[in-house]
Amino acid sequence: MRISQNAPRGRSLLVGGTLTAALFAGIVGCNPGNALKIPQPDNLSSATLNSAAALPALLAGTYSAFQIAYSGAADEGNGGHEGFINFTGLFTDELSDEETFPTRILVDERVASASNASLKGYYIDINEARALADKADAKYNQFGTDSTGHDQVLALGGFTYVMLAEAYCEGVPISTLNDNGSITYGQPLTRPQVLAIAIQRFDSAETFAKNAGDSATLNLARVGLGRAFVDSGDFADAVAAVTPVPVTYSDVIGASTNSAVENNGIWTYSFNELGFAVSDKEGTNGLPFVSANDPRVPTFNITDSPGPDSGEVGTSGLGCPAACIAFIQQQLYPTQSAPIPLASGTEAQLIIAEADLKGGNVAGWTGILNSLRASAGIAALPPDSTTLASPDMQLSVMFRERAFWMFLTGHRLGDLRRLIRQYGRDVSVVFPVGNAINGVPYGSDVNFDISEDEANNPNFHGCLNRKA
Repeated sequence: MRISQNAPRGRSLLVGGTLTAALFAGIVGCNPGNALKIPQPDNLSSATLNSAAALPALLAGTYSAFQIAYSGAADEGNGGHEGFINFTGLFTDELSDEETFPTRILVDERVASASNASLKGYYIDINEARALADKADAKYNQFGTDSTGHDQVLALGGFTYVMLAEAYCEGVPISTLNDNGSITYGQPLTRPQVLAIAIQRFDSAETFAKNAGDSATLNLARVGLGRAFVDSGDFADAVAAVTPVPVTYSDVIGASTNSAVENNGIWTYSFNELGFAVSDKEGTNGLPFVSANDPRVPTFNITDSPGPDSGEVGTSGLGCPAACIAFIQQQLYPTQSAPIPLASGTEAQLIIAEADLKGGNVAGWTGILNSLRASAGIAALPPDSTTLASPDMQLSVMFRERAFWMFLTGHRLGDLRRLIRQYGRDVSVVFPVGNAINGVPYGSDVNFDISEDEANNPNFHGCLNRKA
């Protein structure tokens, strides 16, 4: 059941002990997403945190932290900053690791333990974004509920909870760092509980966006609601949330060349580093992201193609010199400043299409998929993949279309887990099987373990379960 738009907004702040009060003593401004049009302060002193003057800086800082958590960054000396999109891409069938960092290689092998140093760094990043969004919400509630940007921090906060729910096992604790520096340790939450917080954030963001006449954030909140409801298995409310979203709508998180921390992190690890390559039929049952030659997944083989980078391989040199494994480079984000999609009208249509399929409206489902394809100049799906296909094939087509439309936007892991949890498919059918690109057998994990840094939280005693 959808939460009322008048539901109280949460004010939680921090994962147990991973972020200190120092974060709020110097919040760095950033190049925000396309919806943000505010002055960019360099920092926020503790003396001005508790006033309305802090709100623009908290808004800018929320965007900065969210960008790092979502798409990563290039300041690798500061914990890696691989980002949600890169890590979930490695963990699924979107990306393969062709560099030498052992903890990233383990993620590609589907071994996501609590002690993995790279994942520990990411856990801090996602919780910093979540904490700062929640802190900003609390300050807006205290000093300017209807001030510009309140809807934006609520929407971004909602997406941090969605990412926690989609990537991690059940049992994520949400702790609070209080203004006086003390910590209120959170209890481990189930996935439904985490998603309920996300839904609450999006509901509130929708209300404030309507009041402010902010159509961009209004649609962002609606798509976020749809995504959270789909993750919850509530397709009726998902459809109700996204139906008003225009097909042409798109919201992106910005990146820039101003500093390494503002670089597009997907570009960083596929262009600057030659580390993360696009997979093709990974583990034999992964999708043909390369060989399908689909315009929604633009790639370039820099190893075997002529040009200035001809002969280049991943930094690990896998298979060389006898038979180097080609490095297939993603082309969605070809520059340091390439923006990263967060939500779109296309995603809204895909949510409606999946609901149609679940409800037996195969004609409606087919019509939406083919309409989207026509808008991109892609041929319609044939009847043997749609109206004449078996229910099992139709489901595969649905998730294949989602995978190609939303390639490298952080949706794939949540979708694979839903195929297991909501549709009853076996893990061995959904995730890559056999050996990873380096010849090591895949592990059995279907989500990320919660960082061992949570051990300082007396309420936390590990994942409640590691199920999809």
